[in-house]
Amino acid sequence: MNKRSLIAAAAALLLSQAAFAAKWEVIAGAPMALRSERIDAPRGIAVGLDDTVYFTDGATVRALKPEGKLVILAGRFIAPAGLAVSADGTVYVADAGNHAVKAISPAGEVRTVAGQAGTAGRNDGKGIAARFNQPAGLALDRAGSLLVADAGNRALRRISADGVVSTVAQDLPFQPQGIALDARDGVVLSDASNALRVAADGKWQALDVQSNTVTAQGEECLRGKCLRRYQAPSMPALAKGRAMPAGQLAADSQGRLLATGPATGTVYRIERSGMIVPLLGMGDVTGELSGVARDGEGSLYLLLAERQAATSWDASGKLQPLTLQYAASLNRDGPAMQARFGDITQLAVGRDGGLYVLDGDQLRRIDKEGVVRTLLEAGGFRKLRESHTAAQVDLHGSMVARSSTGVFVTANGGLAGVSTEGMISLVSGPPGMTPEQTGLVPALKRIWAYVAQDAEPFMLPGLGQHRVAADAGGQAWYCADNVLWRIRPRGVARKTELQGADGCGDVLVAPNDDVFMLHGHYVSRVGGDGYQLLAAGSRERKGSSDGVSLLARFRNITHAATDAGSNIYLIDDGVLRRISVNGEVTTEGNGLREDTGKLRALAVDRKGALYVATQRTILKLKP
Repeated sequence: MNKRSLIAAAAALLLSQAAFAAKWEVIAGAPMALRSERIDAPRGIAVGLDDTVYFTDGATVRALKPEGKLVILAGRFIAPAGLAVSADGTVYVADAGNHAVKAISPAGEVRTVAGQAGTAGRNDGKGIAARFNQPAGLALDRAGSLLVADAGNRALRRISADGVVSTVAQDLPFQPQGIALDARDGVVLSDASNALRVAADGKWQALDVQSNTVTAQGEECLRGKCLRRYQAPSMPALAKGRAMPAGQLAADSQGRLLATGPATGTVYRIERSGMIVPLLGMGDVTGELSGVARDGEGSLYLLLAERQAATSWDASGKLQPLTLQYAASLNRDGPAMQARFGDITQLAVGRDGGLYVLDGDQLRRIDKEGVVRTLLEAGGFRKLRESHTAAQVDLHGSMVARSSTGVFVTANGGLAGVSTEGMISLVSGPPGMTPEQTGLVPALKRIWAYVAQDAEPFMLPGLGQHRVAADAGGQAWYCADNVLWRIRPRGVARKTELQGADGCGDVLVAPNDDVFMLHGHYVSRVGGDGYQLLAAGSRERKGSSDGVSLLARFRNITHAATDAGSNIYLIDDGVLRRISVNGEVTTEGNGLREDTGKLRALAVDRKGALYVATQRTILKLKP
C-alpha cells in the first residue's frame, strides 16, 4: 500500500471513529467537564490565557484544559498553596511545605525561583539566598514581578523579574492566603475571615467588607424552594481561622470565578449569574469559599467564608452588588443543559416520552421539550386530590417506568405509581399510606380482586433489598424472601416460589416475557416453575471478559434494561455491557470519553435509544 493509500485509510478510520463518537451526546445536567474526581485539599488556583484552569491537588499541580481534559504537570511539591500563570505559560507554584517558590516551564522543566527548599526564614535576597515561611498566594504584576503572600511571616513579598526578593509589607494582622492586584496598583490580601489592601508604599488598610450579601431567591423561599445559602458551617472559630489553609479565587476570560475549597476537596465555578456549581471534586455544594481575584475588566471580588461575606468593587473602586447562589443540593430545574443533578441513581423512560430521573431522594422528569422538573419536592409529592394533602414519601431507590404513564416507585413500605405531574397513588402496600386507600369500598375491591383473579392482596416484604421491574402489560415485578411477586395494576399479586439456591436478585422482564434475575456477577433466567437457569456469567467466578453466555464474566451488575429486541444492557462495575438475544456478551460504550467517569444508571426507550447517566450527567446514544 502506497503512502497516499495509507493516509486515506487512516483518515477513513478517524472519520468512522468520530462519527461513532458523535452518536453520544450530553442531553441533561452538568457539562462533561464537571466531574466528581477526588481532589486532595485544593488550595491554589489560576487561569491561563487560553482558559486552562490550574489547581493544586495534594502534592501535585493539575490542569483542566478548555476541552475538558485533565493533565498532571511536572514536579512534586509539599503542600503547594498558590499558583500564578504568566503570558508565556509558565506556572509559578508557592511550595508552602518547602518554603520556596518554584516554576514549571511549558516544556515541563521545574526550577526554584526563590527560597531554599526545606528551610524557613524571612531573609530578602536573590534566588535561593532568600527565605520564605509557608508562602501561599501568588500574583503577577504588570512589570513581571511575582507578589507572594508569605503566610508564615505575615508579610507581602515581591520577587522581581531577575529573582531578587524584597519585603513590601510585614507584621500584618493575619496570615494572608489569597492575593490579587486591584485596578489601582494596590495589592489585596485575604484569609478566611479578613482582608486588607496594601498600597504601593507598603502601608496597609483593612477593607470594609459587606457581610450577608450572599442570598437565596427571595420569594421562592416562601414556597419552600430556597436555594441553599452561602454558609460555612464547618469553619473554625476566628482564632483558629487565621492559621487555617483557606481557598483561593481566580477569574477566566468569560468573567467567571473559579474557587477552591480545601475542606471539601472541590474546585467550584461561579457563573456570571452568581450560581455556584462544583467543577471538580467530590464535595457538596456547601463548600467554604474564600479568596480574592480580579477579572479582565478590572473588577475585584472578595469572599470570606468565616464571615459569610461576598463583596466586589468595579475598576474605579466603587462597591457593586455581588449575589451568589448555590443550586440546592445541585438539583436545579430548567432547560436540560442548564439543569443540575446531584446524585443520579436510576433512569426510566416513560410511555409518555418523558425521561424520569431518581436523583438522590428526589424524583425528576425531563419532558420531550428538554425541560427538567422536580416531581418530588421537600419530601412529598403534589396533592392527590384538591381535598387531600400531599403524601409524604420516603423513596427507597427503586423506580421503573409503567405501561401507562409515569413510573412505579417503592416508597413508604409500598409500591406507588407516580404520574407525569407528580400525583401519587398506592398500587400496593400497607393501608393508610394515601387517603383513598382506606375505607370499606377499597377493601371490598381488594377482596373481589382476590376472589376473581386468584390472587392475593400484596404487602411488599423486604422493601429496599432489590429493585422492581415492569412488563409491557403494566405489571410490576419484585423479588423478596425467595418469592417472585407479579403485581397487577390494581394492587393484587401472584407469587412464584423460587426453587434452587440462587435466591432473589433484581428482576428484569424482557419484551418477549422472559424473566431474568440479576445476581451481582451473573444473570439467571427464571422459569414458570420458579427454577433459575444460568443465562450469563459464572456463579463461582468474577471478571470482566466478554464471550458467549456462560463464558462471559461480570464483576458487579448494578443496573439493567432491555430494548425492543430483548437485548439486555447492563452496567457492570460502572461499565456498559450488552447481552444479545442469542447470549453474546460484549462490552459497549465505545465513543464515550475516557473522562466521563463510571456509569451509574441506564434506560432504553421504545425506539432503541440508550440513555446512561453518571452522577450528575445524562447522555444519550442514538440507535
